[in-house]
Amino acid sequence: MDDARISLAINRLKVVPAINLVGNLVGAAVTFAWFAIIRPGFVPGAESADFHAKMVFFGLSIIFFMAAVAPVNMSWWRATIRNLRNLPRHESGRSLSGAEVHKLAGVAGEIVDLPVKLVSTSSVGWVLCGLAFFALPALSPALLPWDACSIRKMGVWVIFAGAPTTAAFTFLLQERWLRSTIVKTFPPEALRKVSGSFKINVLPKMLGVTLLVGTLPAAIISHTTLEQIHEIQANPELLSTFLTQMPLAIGFLLMLAIALAIGLAVFMAKSVSEPLQTVGASMEMVGTGNLTVSVPVVCNDEIGALAEGFNRMLDDYRKLESVRDTFGRYVSTEVVTEILKSPAGVKLGGELRDMTVLVADLRGFTRLTEALDPQTVLEILNRFLESMTEIIMKHGGTIDEFTGDGILVFFGAPRNLPDHALCAVACAVEMQEALSTLNREGDRLGLPALGMGIGINCGELVVGNIGCEKRRKYGALGTAINVAFRVEALTQAGEILLTATVHDKLAGILNVSATREVSLKGIETPVTLYQVLGLRAQDWPSQRKAGTAAC
Repeated sequence: MDDARISLAINRLKVVPAINLVGNLVGAAVTFAWFAIIRPGFVPGAESADFHAKMVFFGLSIIFFMAAVAPVNMSWWRATIRNLRNLPRHESGRSLSGAEVHKLAGVAGEIVDLPVKLVSTSSVGWVLCGLAFFALPALSPALLPWDACSIRKMGVWVIFAGAPTTAAFTFLLQERWLRSTIVKTFPPEALRKVSGSFKINVLPKMLGVTLLVGTLPAAIISHTTLEQIHEIQANPELLSTFLTQMPLAIGFLLMLAIALAIGLAVFMAKSVSEPLQTVGASMEMVGTGNLTVSVPVVCNDEIGALAEGFNRMLDDYRKLESVRDTFGRYVSTEVVTEILKSPAGVKLGGELRDMTVLVADLRGFTRLTEALDPQTVLEILNRFLESMTEIIMKHGGTIDEFTGDGILVFFGAPRNLPDHALCAVACAVEMQEALSTLNREGDRLGLPALGMGIGINCGELVVGNIGCEKRRKYGALGTAINVAFRVEALTQAGEILLTATVHDKLAGILNVSATREVSLKGIETPVTLYQVLGLRAQDWPSQRKAGTAAC
C-alpha cells in the first residue's frame, strides 16, 4: 500500500472508537430516560428533584464500567493502527510479492475482527454495570436515588436489553464502516482471502437481530403492563395514574421498538446483501469473459467463505484457461476443449465420421532453405504457418500436424461441420490468396517468394485419441488421408486439386478450370481430379447462410 492509502485507512479507523462510544451513550440515554422519566410517572408523589441525583448516579456508573474495559478496547485499536503504519510501502500498480500480500491480508483480518473485539468488551462493561445494580441495594441503599426494587429492575434492563441492543447496533455500524474502509484502501490482491480469528456466522447474527426485534419490545411492554395491573389490584387509587401515564410509556416503547426494528433490519440486510451483490456482479463480469475480477473478502462468515471460494474457483479457471491457451498452441483449440471438458476426453478410442482432409505443402522449400541461414528459414516458415493457421481456425479446421513445411488439416471433427467439404475448399482458396499477400510483404522485406500446393479429399475416417496410456494424440486414420497426400503431391505451386468425391458434394458452387485422370498408388481405378479456381460468388453466401456459418 502507498502512503495515501495507509493514511486514508488510519483516518477511517479513527472513526471506529467514536461509533463505539456514541452507540453506548445512546443505549445508556434510553435506559436512563425509561427509569428516570417514564417509569417514575407511575408512582404518585415521586419527587422530580431526584432527577439530577439519578442522572449523576447513572452516568457515573456507566462511565466507571465503560472506563474499566476501555483500555482493552484501545489496546486492540492501537495495535491495528500500528500494524497499518508498519505495512510495507509500494508504488501503485506494482505487483505485490507473496509475503506482502500475506501481511496485508493479516492486517485486513485484524480490521475485520475489530468490531467483534470492541463490542465484546463493551458488552462486558454493560453486564458488570448491571450486576453492580443488583449488589448496590444490599451494600449502601442510602446512597441510591432509586428504591431497591427499581434499581434491581434497572440491572435486569441493562443486562438483558441495554447490553444486547447496544452491542447489535454498534457491531453492525462498525462492521459496515470497516468493510467500506477495507475495500477503499486495500489492494484487491490482499482481499482474495482474509485471515480472521473471530467468526460469527450469518445465522447467529440473524437470529440475534430477529429475537431483539421480535421479542424485546413486546416483553418490555407486557412486563410493564402486568406490573402496573398488579399494582392497581393492590391499590385501586393508582388506576387514574395508570391511565394517564400508560399512553406515554407505550408511545416511548413503541418508538423505541420501531427505531430498533428499522435500524437493525436495515443494517443486517445490508450486511448480508451487499457482499452477495458484489459476488453476483463479479459472476456477471466473468460471464462476459472478464477473468481479471476478484471478490473482496471483507467478512469472516459464510458469505466471506463464499467470496473466498469464488476467488479460488476463478483462480482454477484462469489456470485452466492458461493450460487451454498453452495446449492450444500445440494442438487445435477444438481438440483442447474436447479433451479438457470431461475425463472421457482423454480416453483411448474413436468413432467413424465422414470428413474432409486438406493437405498443403510448400513447393521447392527444401532447395530454398539450402541458400538461407537457419534463422531466416524459421522466420519464413513461421510467418507462413501463422497466417495459414488463422485461416484454418477461421473455417473450423482441425490441424492434425505440421509436416515440416506442410500442414495436415481435417474438417468435421471434433466439431461437427455439416458442410465440411465446403469449409475445406473455402479455406484452401483463402490460403492461396493469403500466400500471395505474404509474398508481396516478403518481397518488401527481401524474402524469397513461396508457392503452395493443396490437395483435398473426402471420405470416412476413424477419428479420436490414438496412442497408448503414456502418450496419445487426437487424430484421424483412413484411406482418405493417404489419397489427399497423393493428390497434393501432384499439385503445382498455387494449385488446389480435389477429388471427384469433393467435387460432387459441391456441384454448382465451384469454379474449376480443368480435370485430370490420374493413377494413384494403392487405388486400382483412375481418379479424376479437379483444379479449383474459386467459389461462385453468387452461390457462396446462401450456402454459408444455409449451414456453414461455422466455417
